[in-house]
Amino acid sequence: MGDVGTEVGDRYWHNTLLDSASLLRRGIGVEGSPDEPPKFKSYPGLRALPLPQRLPSRLGPVTAAFGEHVPGDGRTAPLDADTLGALLHYGYGLSRVDVGPLSGWPYHRTVPSARCFYPTELYLWLPEDGARPAGVYHYDQLHHAIVPIRRGDHRSILGAAAGADLDGAAAVLLLTSHLWKTAFRYRHYAYRLCTQEAGMTAGNLLMVAGCLGLAASVRTRFLDEVTDRLLGVVPAEERTMAVLPIFPSRPAATAEELLTRLPEISPAFRDVQKDVTLASDTYEIDAHSVLTDLRPPAPPDDVDLVEALRLRNSGGTLFKPVRRPMAAADFRRLALAAAPYSGDLGTVPLGTSHLVAQHVTGVDPGVYRLPGLDVVGEMPQGGFDEGTGPPIVDMTGVNAMFYVVANRDRMTERFGARGYRIANLDAGIAAQRLCVLAGAAGLAARPLNGYRVASVQRLLGVVDPAELPMFQIAVGHRTVNAQYEMPIVF
Repeated sequence: MGDVGTEVGDRYWHNTLLDSASLLRRGIGVEGSPDEPPKFKSYPGLRALPLPQRLPSRLGPVTAAFGEHVPGDGRTAPLDADTLGALLHYGYGLSRVDVGPLSGWPYHRTVPSARCFYPTELYLWLPEDGARPAGVYHYDQLHHAIVPIRRGDHRSILGAAAGADLDGAAAVLLLTSHLWKTAFRYRHYAYRLCTQEAGMTAGNLLMVAGCLGLAASVRTRFLDEVTDRLLGVVPAEERTMAVLPIFPSRPAATAEELLTRLPEISPAFRDVQKDVTLASDTYEIDAHSVLTDLRPPAPPDDVDLVEALRLRNSGGTLFKPVRRPMAAADFRRLALAAAPYSGDLGTVPLGTSHLVAQHVTGVDPGVYRLPGLDVVGEMPQGGFDEGTGPPIVDMTGVNAMFYVVANRDRMTERFGARGYRIANLDAGIAAQRLCVLAGAAGLAARPLNGYRVASVQRLLGVVDPAELPMFQIAVGHRTVNAQYEMPIVF
């Protein structure tokens, strides 16, 4: 592990969360300058393999994205082209292009990004499937295609580097950060934004995989130099941030399928009952209690994940929400953002999540801790103060505010300097879930970093100074503007 003394990590925790103003004063770049990187990564001279250009219009109810999926029997089962295409596009694909006088950042993907720089790149290892050789590929969002960058199986090296058993894996997704795509503008502060976005991308891929019935997990501890070389990235320019093994899941059993494999028998004992009408209520409730499918039922008003992803929006350059209450059911559903996920860190999420209700029908203003929505504090009189939000957001119209808090001391003690990266990845997973759940409710969700840590700690009732808010997301109703948002549909 690097930086075993934690000096570099401790300094970066302090500079980005407790003294970010002085860090940014050391210099920032200018958008549109000659050193701004291209919006999309390309591999000239390598022939891309197109993915199916007709994507499913539905993936399943958004609540299904948080279900637990058990890996199958260990046999390698490559993803079919349609499933792979849906996983990549809805997981981290180009989702829309904005045009109009207010469209400062036109290209959007299914995950938010600071100023739409999108430093995260998505690579994948795939086994041979008959039509495609085994190897490492880069996902080209602009053309919805995969580009082969290294032929060969390489499963044993990748598994050893990630400390994972990849026997039977259908794919392994690797998320990197091309640091300069953000650092050209934010300089020393960029690592925070890059790691946050990598976590949000991982969280989105987990949701899409869940709706596709795939078993996915997030690995944050791996041998960086090995994965970097496997992907052929330039050392110190682009860094692997997370590894996500994808397995075919064990399908939920249905009575219809199992009964075909189970012949009836004729037991010697015969029931002596004669007239069931004498106990009709007993037999009626028994008949209506029979399970024929082990999949959990979706709420009748649940939104499909595809629709939620397309509705996900950060609220424009300046977020001035319409002051209109949100429904209590939508507020309660936001608690799913803190649901457990599978990974290599033990009990996750590592951070603690809070929702602050301001304008919610039937819900008292106050601070609620997730996932149980336990009341832990009151809303300050007069609403959010100026320290809990930057001037680009009108805090008076915000319906709810979401926070993820991590303990700096525990993260550093457990993971060293890498604890900063892991804390942001973990927080990003919850943050993206929150953004998509807000989209399902027709609300915008704006990730924000321009808050004063001390103000947020007072709001949440945090006493321990090591408990630091890693993420803040404002949720509210969007106003109408002159921007035209064109969805990208393959």
